Amino acid sequence: MTNSDERRPSRNARLLTEEEVQARRPVLLDGIAQFNGGYFFQSHETWEEFWLRCPLPARTFLQGVIQIAAAFVHLRRGEYEGTVKLLGHGLSKLEDFPDVYLGVNVRRLIYDVTAAREAIVRLGPDGFTEWDDVPQIHLADVAEV
Repeated sequence: MTNSDERRPSRNARLLTEEEVQARRPVLLDGIAQFNGGYFFQSHETWEEFWLRCPLPARTFLQGVIQIAAAFVHLRRGEYEGTVKLLGHGLSKLEDFPDVYLGVNVRRLIYDVTAAREAIVRLGPDGFTEWDDVPQIHLADVAEV
């Protein structure tokens, strides 16, 4: 086992309790800051360790935002099919969540990512790399929580 293997969380590690999920919300927020700064690969990496230990439904939510981040990695690499496919997968993971989940404005995220996916599909494989209107992940207003 290499040093990097020792640092990676085990896929068989104990799942977090709901209280532990809430206590690790700063990890979610760190990933959101990275995503909103255009660091999609880094946000994916930040969330993945958290995701591996989360119980349902937080696990599904994190998988959705990870897939959306990965889609924008594919966009930057000029990979049309991966971009469109992962945006669709991420959206499908988020569609059954309430408007606000873990403090994230899920309703707005779904709306914005859906609009982004539609714009990319309209541009098609030959023009989608010209698109550069990546949505942000917004936290819910205090009144919405």
